[in-house]
Amino acid sequence: MSRCGAWLASTLIAVGLAAAACREPATETKQPPAAPPAAPEDVARRIEEYFSKSVTPGITLKAGSIVPSRVAGWNEGTLDVDANGSKQSIPFLVSLDGKYFISGEVTDLTVDPLRAAMAKIDLEGRPFRGPADAKVTIVEYADFQCPFCSRAYQILEEQVLPQYAGKVRVFFKHLPLKSIHPWAEGAALAAECAADQSGDGFWKMYHALFAAQRDLNLDNLQARVTAAARSAGLDEARFTACYDGRAALPRIEKDLAEAAAVGANSTPTFFIDGRRLEGAQPFETFKAVIDEALG
Repeated sequence: MSRCGAWLASTLIAVGLAAAACREPATETKQPPAAPPAAPEDVARRIEEYFSKSVTPGITLKAGSIVPSRVAGWNEGTLDVDANGSKQSIPFLVSLDGKYFISGEVTDLTVDPLRAAMAKIDLEGRPFRGPADAKVTIVEYADFQCPFCSRAYQILEEQVLPQYAGKVRVFFKHLPLKSIHPWAEGAALAAECAADQSGDGFWKMYHALFAAQRDLNLDNLQARVTAAARSAGLDEARFTACYDGRAALPRIEKDLAEAAAVGANSTPTFFIDGRRLEGAQPFETFKAVIDEALG
């Protein structure tokens, strides 16, 4: 820009500022009155209808209970998604009038995120390996048919548990991906029916399922898990009654809902004292996280 052009531009800016300073102050814009709160059942129906228009046929949506949120001026709830048996709960915020929707969970930045993650995981009464007072807790969400879970199983058995014996305790949670793994839910049922008899029985079934993963299919699963129960010294009649009656299914569904709540959407997903690891990570990755947790 020439010196003359620069002078002209600066002059115009100065004049504009002066004019702005001499104008009458703008009258305050009145905000429209807030819309009245909408009935929760109407909001739930609106959410379901809105998102149902854009999902693949066969996927069902259900907006759960809508309640006041910790965030002032908003309500919160969960949108339960069922994709041919694979279920997920998506937390959301919705304005009081039911007009605006935000997908996601409210995050309190004053709370330790690792402790918050572990607080969502129910370990009460669940079988575990390692000492009860171990400094580090590892929770795995996995699928007995998943090949990556089989690889993670090897890493745990051959490297993590031997190296950190006495320092970690390990829990297994069910995340059967039924849409792609047809016998995964049945395997989870077998493990839970074994757990009904003893924690040791659960882990024996766990080992048997991963050891035979390549040989299992929907047709031979029941015979194979029944044989595994027998080899584990379990009461076969009691095991069969549990398996045939699908008595343990509510526990598996609870694990699925919990997995969604903590953000475990793929298998395997691990939480090591709350820190998430996804996939069959190399031992070095486990080591780095565990060593940090051990301090």
